[in-house]
Amino acid sequence: MKKIIYIAFMLMAVLSGCSKMLDDISPKNAIKGDRLNKADLGKLTNGVRYQMESLAKSIWTRGDWLAENYSSGPGFDVPDVHAETQATASATALSDWRNCFTKLNDVNQLLKSASGNDASSIEAAGNAYFFRAWIYYNLVVRYGGVPIITAPNMKVVPISKEELVWDLIISDCRSAIESLPEAKTMFYPTKDAARLLLARTLLWKGENSEAASLAGEVISSGRYSLEGDSIGFASMFINGTSSQEIVFALANIRSSSFNLLYDSVNDVDGSWNYSPAPKYYNGLFADNSLHSGDIRKVATFSPSNSTRVIKFPNGGSDQFIVNPKPANSPIVLFRLADAYLIQAEALGASAGIPVLKTFMEKRYSSVSLPASMDGKAWQDLILDENNREFYGEGRRWFDIKRTGRTDLYDSWNGRDFLLYWPIPQKERDIAGYDVYPQNPNYPD
Repeated sequence: MKKIIYIAFMLMAVLSGCSKMLDDISPKNAIKGDRLNKADLGKLTNGVRYQMESLAKSIWTRGDWLAENYSSGPGFDVPDVHAETQATASATALSDWRNCFTKLNDVNQLLKSASGNDASSIEAAGNAYFFRAWIYYNLVVRYGGVPIITAPNMKVVPISKEELVWDLIISDCRSAIESLPEAKTMFYPTKDAARLLLARTLLWKGENSEAASLAGEVISSGRYSLEGDSIGFASMFINGTSSQEIVFALANIRSSSFNLLYDSVNDVDGSWNYSPAPKYYNGLFADNSLHSGDIRKVATFSPSNSTRVIKFPNGGSDQFIVNPKPANSPIVLFRLADAYLIQAEALGASAGIPVLKTFMEKRYSSVSLPASMDGKAWQDLILDENNREFYGEGRRWFDIKRTGRTDLYDSWNGRDFLLYWPIPQKERDIAGYDVYPQNPNYPD
């Protein structure tokens, strides 16, 4: 794998959420936004990718923790996972809000700087559109309506309606598809990565026809191939991967400030926050009448230690695959599995079963799907397949929210309002309650 040397190129202003003032700006020798020139554009683009790695790591565990995929690990107690986002003072809601808006300002500065018509400016703009869409996707699936900020900004911006946020994501994805190259390497955003982000967005909105078409473009491109054995599946998550399944991953090559995906689920020091929930450790990869011999099992859970998720190998013992430099493992955001599972779901059971069967035949030793399925059985199969494929990758809670399948929770207790996180109270105190109204059913 060709190393990508990232240069941490911080911008003049780093927002703390949408706060009015900044107490500290770092580093002190950063180049001011109004003094950037085209010679700096490549460094700035690399710097934004570097920042996206940190953002991805900071929000990575949410979808598994809140979906009951995890139980308490050796270093953390999880008594009621849903209670964490029930309060307006939620530390999780505040942290994700601030991390997203901090990185958003960097992305907007890149877009402002990429104003030329030359190839490098167009590709830099494509990176900015793609990452802005990805940031806003992560915001809207959590909070619903949020402030729409499309330029470097230090002022409070009122919250926009959720539908307008979705519109921005779709627009930015289309701009990214237009501006990004068709193919480069797995560590650079491409048209295909933007196609999959747009397809995922449209699936949320119920615009299934275009979602299926976009996913189909990626499948039929011939640029990617599904892994068909446990070693191949595991190899996507290790340093030096050459997997042909990855569409886009953050390279995560750095000499310090490591983004360790394993540190919350499989740390080398014997203490980590999350362990597999017993029902999933024992049953997630179980055989049934539809399929048997799931290749992902041995690459996801330790066979001898039920408290470890080994999908992100830590370089130590009790790992399925050797990881030469675990601190520099890629952060995989999109792969060919996304395309198959999006297309299958978007097509529905009648047309989606053949698509899903093609995918599953690469993930199981034996697959026997019926010619037709009713709506609930089909959705159950899709959700189960998504959890098997993306367990530990922060997806499950958002799949449950998107489909409204809160019946899959063990401890939900009818608290459907939690499907929208609260607008963080600290941000409301800064911005004002009139411009940051609280989401329904939370105390105002």
